[in-house]
Amino acid sequence: MVRKFPIMATKIKKATTTKTRNKVRPEPPWNVILHNDWNNSMPKVVVILRRTIPGMTLKKATRIMWEAHTSGQAVVKSCHKELAELYMEKLQQQGLTVSIEPAP
Repeated sequence: MVRKFPIMATKIKKATTTKTRNKVRPEPPWNVILHNDWNNSMPKVVVILRRTIPGMTLKKATRIMWEAHTSGQAVVKSCHKELAELYMEKLQQQGLTVSIEPAP
């Protein structure tokens, strides 16, 4: 014997959205800038970039180093301000000339 159960209708409430004046906005990114200097060799700069910045590949580190060497500066990474300050501090501890600035 097969029992059939009645299908119950359920009410689905629509999610209500509230608009607030104080929306949480993500912090704008900051650029970590590597400046050309004459104190560090090119291979040393590449090694420091790879060791300090997570996920930095040899190809990318070489490109950043070459751009800084030929044009005077290069963007190492764009990230939130606290992380940019951390990377700047770590790279400066290794002897590189680095600054941060708001990303355009």
